[in-house]
Amino acid sequence: MLLCYRIFAAVLSFVHLMILQIVLVPNSARGGNIVFNTGEGFEEAKTAPQSVVHIRNQQRNGRKSLTTISGLQEDLDLKKILKYIRKMYSTNGTVKKDKEHGEVIQVQGDLRKEIASFLVEYKVCSKEEIKLHGF
Repeated sequence: MLLCYRIFAAVLSFVHLMILQIVLVPNSARGGNIVFNTGEGFEEAKTAPQSVVHIRNQQRNGRKSLTTISGLQEDLDLKKILKYIRKMYSTNGTVKKDKEHGEVIQVQGDLRKEIASFLVEYKVCSKEEIKLHGF
């Protein structure tokens, strides 16, 4: 049992390190915000216009549901963000193109609060930019 716990703790710390590699040194140390970008390294965010990130829950059938995230900045690498959301919350998801909203992240399950806290914690967007729907 102890060996199993140590392996689990090692895996969790590895996942946490992977996330920290892509995210951020504190704003004060860098002099600006760091965002997920489509290149190899980090980019400092220029004073981007405030956009609203919409997080919605869509009922499928029975108890099944989808969480959709739309309105993220276009320069963000949505596939990389989705990769870490899937690992952290043990779920599956995809990036879909929508005529009305552009590229949208779809995640299985009702993870509105968890995804909102993920986006704020890893400084993808601020808490004021997030709009939760369906409460």
